[in-house]
Amino acid sequence: MMAWWHDRSPFERRVLGALAALCAVALFVAFGWLPLERTRTRLKAEVPALRASIAALERQADEVRRLRALPAMAGSPAEPLASLATAGGRTLPGAQLSVLDGKTVILTAADVAFGALLEWIASVQAAQGLRVQAAHIEALPAAGRVRAEVKLARP
Repeated sequence: MMAWWHDRSPFERRVLGALAALCAVALFVAFGWLPLERTRTRLKAEVPALRASIAALERQADEVRRLRALPAMAGSPAEPLASLATAGGRTLPGAQLSVLDGKTVILTAADVAFGALLEWIASVQAAQGLRVQAAHIEALPAAGRVRAEVKLARP
C-alpha cells in the first residue's frame, strides 16, 4: 500500500487526501451528526408534552394527598349499606343500588346528572366510609348526563 502511495505524484496524493477527508466528513455527517440532530429535533418536540404530563401527574399527586387526608370513616361501620339510597340525606334519582355483602355495593344509573353522582359519592364516602373500587362512567348526548356503574366498598 505504501509503494502504491509513493508511486503517486504529489498532486494525486493531495487529491486523494482531499477525497479521503471529504469521505470522512461525509461519513461523520451521515452517521454521527444527522442522527444526533434528528434525535435533538424529536426530543425538542416531545418536551412540551412531557412537561404537560408532569403537570398532570403533579395535579394527580395533589389529589391523592388530598384524598388520603380525608378521614377514614365518619360513620359507623355497623351502619347497614341498605341506607345508602339516601346517603347524607341526598337521594340519587334514577339510580339503583345492589348490596353485594356487608362491605360492597354497586350503583347503577342509566341517566343521572354527573354533578349529582359526584356529590352522592362524596357524601357516601363521608357518611359510610366507602371508597370507589371500580367505576364505568359513560357520557350521554345530553349535557351533564351520564350512564354509570360504580362499585363502592368499605376498606
